[in-house]
This record gives sequence, C-alpha cells and structure tokens, in this order.
Amino acid sequence: MQCATCQTEIADNALICFRCGTSTTDRRQPASSRPGSPGWVWLALATLLLVAVIADWWLEGPLARLASAGVCVAAALTLWWRQRRRGS
Repeated sequence: MQCATCQTEIADNALICFRCGTSTTDRRQPASSRPGSPGWVWLALATLLLVAVIADWWLEGPLARLASAGVCVAAALTLWWRQRRRGS
C-alpha cells in the first residue's frame, strides 16, 4: 500500500505512514444520533403551557379552568415520562 500523502510504500496494515506520519485510516467517530432528542419535548411542553395560558385568559368559567388544568397535567406527565425513560 502507498501513503496517500508522500507516496511511500508502507505495510498494508499500517495505521500511519512511518515517513510523514499521515494516518492511513479515518479515525473520526460518527456523530451519535439518539432517537427522540430532548428538543421536541421542550417545544411540546412550551406549546402546551402556552395553550393553557391562552385558554385561561380567553375562555371563561369552569371550562377554562378544566382546559388549563388538563394541559398542565399533560405537561407534567410528559416530563415524568421523559425522566423515567432517560433513567432506564
């Protein structure tokens, strides 16, 4: 095998060129991609809380309180589920 940089003949299993020190293999690690990145969770929670605030502000009566409480419970359950999944 030949070095790609200096064209010196090197062993087929060499990791670096003995003359110029250039690596013969690509040693970069692939970017780790975890499914379900936490960005969507925070966006969903922010949206849910915004809906709760708007419902509380716009609607009147017990329906507003029920909608607001329901959205807050959904946000809390989402956070709990996320933390539980991250811990396992």
